[in-house]
Formats: sequence, structure tokens, C-alpha cells
Amino acid sequence: MSRVLSEGEGYQILYKERGEDSEKIAPSGLSALSRLDVPVPGVIAVADSGKRIRILDKKYYLVCQGGFEITEGTMEDLLFHDSRTNRTFPVKRMRKGVKEARLSYRVLSYNEEKDISFVSVTLDTGRTHQIRTQFASRKHPLAGDGKYGSRIKCPIALVMAELTYDEGEGTEKKTVKIDPETELSSV
Repeated sequence: MSRVLSEGEGYQILYKERGEDSEKIAPSGLSALSRLDVPVPGVIAVADSGKRIRILDKKYYLVCQGGFEITEGTMEDLLFHDSRTNRTFPVKRMRKGVKEARLSYRVLSYNEEKDISFVSVTLDTGRTHQIRTQFASRKHPLAGDGKYGSRIKCPIALVMAELTYDEGEGTEKKTVKIDPETELSSV
């Protein structure tokens, strides 16, 4: 069950458990300002209709298959989400339903024995299954993500662990963090 990590006038920062629906955990009168896939745990913000906070940055952590030649960079793709199959695909050209997607990543460590990498990610865009699709399309599916090609059996190894926000122009930035390794320890 979700728990409150921080709160202020008209908003709460919640920890969403794996398996919860982001849009259904907000207390009465509050709505999710962003969402996480149901199998992904992490920090989310909920607020009243006055949206009393601005989300400035979100940092995700993941474990994926394989090692990286380039340990820091960006991934840019055109993505199409098929709502019938609930899958997202990279495509070559812009057309109806296609959206630009961009993220920055940094490899924090590599386990040669298991052939897995621990990576931090910052999204520039927030597309459905964006992280899962962009890493899988580069032959680095997230551990436990069978939908996108992982052979590793575990819960999906992705967590939204840091949320930076403020309460409006000129107010102090605040960051709420959880320990990503707690959620990713099953890999």
C-alpha cells in the first residue's frame, strides 16, 4: 500500500508499491501528476486541482542485461504505443500516434559475472513504456521485463527513486529519495 513520503498544502509525495495503479492511489481530492507502470515502484506526486507543485526532475534506476560500450549518453527515438497490445515500439518516421522520446543515462556499475548493468536514467520526455522500450531496442532489456525481451526471471528491475520539485517560481527546491537498491535487490 502506498505511503506518504512528504506533503504540503494541496499535495503529497507518495511511495507507490509495485503492482499499484498510479492513478488509483491518490487520496480523495488529489490526482497523480505523473504515472508509473503498474509493475514499477517509486516516488510519485499527487496534488489538488490547483497543482501546487512543479515537478522539476525525476531520476530512475534500473538493472538491464548486458554491458555498455558508452557508459553515459542520451537515447533519442520516435516511439509508437499500440494500445491494443499495450506495447511501445521504436519507429523510423513520424506519423499519427508517434511521439519523440529522449532520455539521458549513466551506467553506475557492471556485473560481468551476471552480465547486467546498474543504470541511472533521467527522462526528458515521459512516454508510455519509454525506458523499457528504449533500452530493449538497444539489446539491453530491463531485468524481469519479459514483455520487452528479458530472459532474467524477477520483478521488472526499474524504480523511480528521486523526485525534485518546488511549490512555484522562486520557492525552494525539494528532493524526495528512496533507496533504489532496496527495490532492485532481487536481480
